[in-house]
Amino acid sequence: MKATISQNNGYSSSSVKRAGFFSALILGFAIQPSVAATLGGTVTSPDGEPLYRVPICLKIDTSERDCVRVRKTNQRGEYQFNGLKTNTSYTVEVFQDSSAAGRKFEEYRTYVWEPQYQKVTNKLKNGSLQLETFVGKFNFSNFQRVVTLTSADFPELSSIDLTSEYVALKVFVPSTDAESPPETIFLGQVTNLDNLVIEASVPLAASAIGYQIYSATLSLDGSIILADG
Repeated sequence: MKATISQNNGYSSSSVKRAGFFSALILGFAIQPSVAATLGGTVTSPDGEPLYRVPICLKIDTSERDCVRVRKTNQRGEYQFNGLKTNTSYTVEVFQDSSAAGRKFEEYRTYVWEPQYQKVTNKLKNGSLQLETFVGKFNFSNFQRVVTLTSADFPELSSIDLTSEYVALKVFVPSTDAESPPETIFLGQVTNLDNLVIEASVPLAASAIGYQIYSATLSLDGSIILADG
């Protein structure tokens, strides 16, 4: 017959379990990550109605990237960026894609925004920063349309030997403001007429597109009249 010897050293099994539970609980609190600061706001129409799926761009002022993050507003017109770095300056604005494809499918491409952008410096390790409301309204003069240009729109190119010299093409929309420079929509070398396709987004109010063709031996100017400009 074998005898079983047990020792409890003055501790019951229930007390050991409770001690283990509280130790685990304390450890759990100790390893919880600190909550980083958040930045948020709302986007509305002039009458206060929330605007849904407006893309909001977050920039870090010391970064060369245009947007480090993009968030779209929810059905209440709200957006939020989490995990802000302490002592870091940010710029927040409504993201507007400059590409033709982006403008074509962007729901709010015809809108203008007030304010245009907002700057904030995060001093908090955790907490919430709330920005001023972005208010957007439709602006007909800002309406963009997509145009496609080919070599046929630049007839001067057909008389130039593109294989023997460097030929550059600059395409731009003239500014309506005398103090503002024209908006360049293409600048590059032309090597093959068959492959020359330029897709650009231009204001509906624009009546013409200007262009320049130049090389070491020539400099030409021209314009393309837009129908229904």
